[in-house]
Amino acid sequence: MNIQQLVEKCKKRNERAEKELFFRFAPKVLSICRRYTSDEALAQDYLQECFMTLFKNIKQYDAAKGPFEAWMYRLCTNCILQAFRKTKREPKLEFRADLPEAILTEQSIDDVSEELLLSAIRQLPTGYREVLNLFIFEGWSHKEIAAKLSITESTSRSQLTRAKKMLKQFLQPLMAKNYEKRLA
Repeated sequence: MNIQQLVEKCKKRNERAEKELFFRFAPKVLSICRRYTSDEALAQDYLQECFMTLFKNIKQYDAAKGPFEAWMYRLCTNCILQAFRKTKREPKLEFRADLPEAILTEQSIDDVSEELLLSAIRQLPTGYREVLNLFIFEGWSHKEIAAKLSITESTSRSQLTRAKKMLKQFLQPLMAKNYEKRLA
């Protein structure tokens, strides 16, 4: 069954279709959730909240406006950000002055496994992680991020810069260990 047929059945509250949609997209949605928190239990909670929101709002999806996956990912991102607000956990914007210049090159970043990258992203402070996720993975502009997180555009830009530097700092030793394992 293709995505459009599956979505149409989900709009009619077909339980088998909902289950199939969940199992088809849960790994990808969980990956998004994990990028926003370092707590695995919280990532699982976000996953559940995302799918509850998705099934509640699936009738609003219009195939003429774009692909289902794009709509779903945007809905999930907004759901996660809303969950932050519900729990009154404001994004912590942390400014660290002690970030050394990284020695990673763009080429070496391309060689990073998804696991290593996710591990490094999950180590970032909450504010850095949110801005990085929204800008890099969700494709939001600094203006959109600033409006959504109630920060200024310049804060969004500086958080992104600092997040990238910190990621490089985290990835350098992880990549060295990974490289050594491959040589052994």
